[in-house]
Amino acid sequence: MKEKFLRELADIQTGPFGSQLHKEDYVADGIPIVTVEHLGNKMFSEQNLPRVSNTDKNRLKKYVLKQGDIVFSRVGSVDRCSYVDQKHDGWMFSGRCLRVRPTSEIDSEYLYYYFCLEETKQFVRNIAVGATMPSINTKLLGEVVVTFPELEQQKRISGILSAIDSKIEVNQKINDNLAA
Repeated sequence: MKEKFLRELADIQTGPFGSQLHKEDYVADGIPIVTVEHLGNKMFSEQNLPRVSNTDKNRLKKYVLKQGDIVFSRVGSVDRCSYVDQKHDGWMFSGRCLRVRPTSEIDSEYLYYYFCLEETKQFVRNIAVGATMPSINTKLLGEVVVTFPELEQQKRISGILSAIDSKIEVNQKINDNLAA
């Protein structure tokens, strides 16, 4: 097993600041923006997503998500994160979020599941600053120590966990249909 700081394994980016993106920039039909409220268990909630035009997306291309990115809440529930899958590739993230883009040294899904571990979540909560509203920044998140095996083993682990997540999702849909 190896250990490295997250900053050595990923690019960590804060979302656009208020002066770069305003509510007036939102459009009815455009590129979705993930906010803290949309972070869920692995996937994003797609309810009430703000959207921006392609022009704004091009202007703010530094904040466009790619498959394999992990999006974190920067304020409040700082241990919440979601994984960017193929469906959400090309979406954007808001200023109240942090984007983690793993290097080729670590499997992105493995890293996502690492951040789902209770001890990792607790560490993130502990390093947060602010008494009334906890917050983290790129420097603080970069201090998280990640323990990981060789890449092939990471992929096996994340593959198993992803398959379990898929089965849970199917069961949840069945339960939702039965309840309706």
